Amino acid sequence: MDLALLGNMSIILITAVIVLLVFNKLKLPTMIGLFFTGIVLGHAINDTSLISTVSELGVIFLLFIIGLEFSVEKFSSIKRYALIGGFLQVSITTILISALGLILGLNPNSALFFGFLVAFSSTAIVMKIMQQRHITHSVQGRVTLGILIFQDIAVIIVILITPLLGGHELAFNNLPSLIVKCIGLVVMLYVGTKWFIPLALRDAAKTKNRDLFLLLTLFICMGTTFGTSLIGIGPELGAFIAGLLISNTEYSHQTLGYIQPFQDVFMSIFFISIGLMVNLHLFLYNIVTILVLTVIILVIKFTATLITGMALKLPSKVTISIAVLLSQIGEFSFVLAREGMNYGLMTNQFFSVFLGVSILTMSATPFLEKMTPKIVRLFNNIDYFDIDEELMTLPEEIEDPQDISDHVILVGLGRNGKHMARACKKFNIPYRIVDMNPVIVENQQAMGLPVIYGKGSNESVLKELGITSALCIVISSSTYDETIKTIDAARRLNPDIHIIVRTRYLKNLDDVIDAGADEVIPKEFETSIMMFTRIMDYYNKDVDEITDAVNDLRSNNYDAFRSVTSEDISTYLNHKYTNLEVDSLRVSEDRSIDDFPFTENSLTITGVIRGKDTFIDVTPHFKLLANDLIVFVGHRENINKFFDAI
Repeated sequence: MDLALLGNMSIILITAVIVLLVFNKLKLPTMIGLFFTGIVLGHAINDTSLISTVSELGVIFLLFIIGLEFSVEKFSSIKRYALIGGFLQVSITTILISALGLILGLNPNSALFFGFLVAFSSTAIVMKIMQQRHITHSVQGRVTLGILIFQDIAVIIVILITPLLGGHELAFNNLPSLIVKCIGLVVMLYVGTKWFIPLALRDAAKTKNRDLFLLLTLFICMGTTFGTSLIGIGPELGAFIAGLLISNTEYSHQTLGYIQPFQDVFMSIFFISIGLMVNLHLFLYNIVTILVLTVIILVIKFTATLITGMALKLPSKVTISIAVLLSQIGEFSFVLAREGMNYGLMTNQFFSVFLGVSILTMSATPFLEKMTPKIVRLFNNIDYFDIDEELMTLPEEIEDPQDISDHVILVGLGRNGKHMARACKKFNIPYRIVDMNPVIVENQQAMGLPVIYGKGSNESVLKELGITSALCIVISSSTYDETIKTIDAARRLNPDIHIIVRTRYLKNLDDVIDAGADEVIPKEFETSIMMFTRIMDYYNKDVDEITDAVNDLRSNNYDAFRSVTSEDISTYLNHKYTNLEVDSLRVSEDRSIDDFPFTENSLTITGVIRGKDTFIDVTPHFKLLANDLIVFVGHRENINKFFDAI
């Protein structure tokens, strides 16, 4: 092993840790700390080539994640604003900055290239801010994301034409072979999207082997990127295509959770590497120029986006918010700047000035975003701008979607999960489900059930399920460790969510409560009807006595539920529902379920209690023993007909 490399990486990491600790104490953005780390270490590390190579993986993973999160359905609803808005925003910014470049004495090609550099915004920074502010699904969040996607695609086009700006001519004699390669790539991608990738991910998911699934995902990302690079298409576009291939499958959310840590680590190194490239001497020497250019560029980008929003007839409040979010120079501009250096479009001094300006615009974004309400009030004093405080003038196609809220999240779609899903549907309680069995997920999705593939402990999966707006989560994970991880993730993402857990053994009850669960039902003593009454209580569905009963059960380690009589259950549950009622039947002799006319009278059996055991998987041929207690639910008239029939 190269000890020099190991030493350099150790120095970088420990310095980053110390700097970020200080920045965290000062409540400054992490990104600024990473830039500062690179600047501080710029003179201490001689060979940064390998670090730069590693940092480029951050860009690849970022584009891969953008592809994963890309939704044709979501994008199509705002395609006019994304395509036209993106084109206008990039074009206006490029024209204004190019004019500034000509004023600064750049030649036309370099000025145009400078315009392209500044036109692109930072997807990583903007997405992180929107996630922290919970505005990803808002109007400004959706339009901003659409423009960012347009910019990401435009970056690829600019990279392709950069050699032309540098004076290089196209080699037309290679055009036929390039066309053949592109056609081959399209065919390969079509086959991969239709058959290979879904089947490969499905088989990997079936094994429930995390390492296998992760390695396959990395292969798809790296393999597609390598394949596109062979025909002259940049790795950035290749990574984006790889993400698109997986985004059309039900495994995209779990894949996102696996890849996110890699992207976070590599992007951190990427920001540090940018700081390493800063020549501190040139930065300080040109500090006045850098500060002036920073202000000018922020104003130009804000103005360009403001004009774009006005052209699209977006409300002024939304337009101002988008303009603030897109006011910085993006991380892809650094990749583009390196290409410009290779083709003589930038000098070393200009590159250093550009780095300084870029870092300052990125660093200013979090502070400017917090000042958005003040900026809106400032524009409100200008007669020309009609600030719509309640956003009553939204075009119909970009009105906020009716995202699910106050819903139940069911973790696990086993027998208990299916009972819970049916009960939620019957009582019109919104719900979402996650399960790790790909076969079950496919089958239930085909039946219209709102279920996705993934682990409940995966934050990306929980976010897709709407954890931040959920009211309750029911965890029926198969393992104790997975249950604890899911509780931890759910509580961190939504501190106020009500957590109900099914655990295998009574001995785990205290540990699960300590982990953050609000209510725990050991498997030895559970019934699906009891779990549902918990949710019914939380939703205030006419169940005024259930809370006291549940507390009694917990205080007695659930033994009380095993000693109730048929009359107790009827009295306890009978009058708690407006449309359905729960009743029970004590069996006097050995019989079968199909000996009783439950189905004929539209009654649903929720469980059979036998001594200290409870059975919820009750089939028509289930063998009953004397003194078994059958608990069932149905309409009162049907229950009366049932008892008349027996």
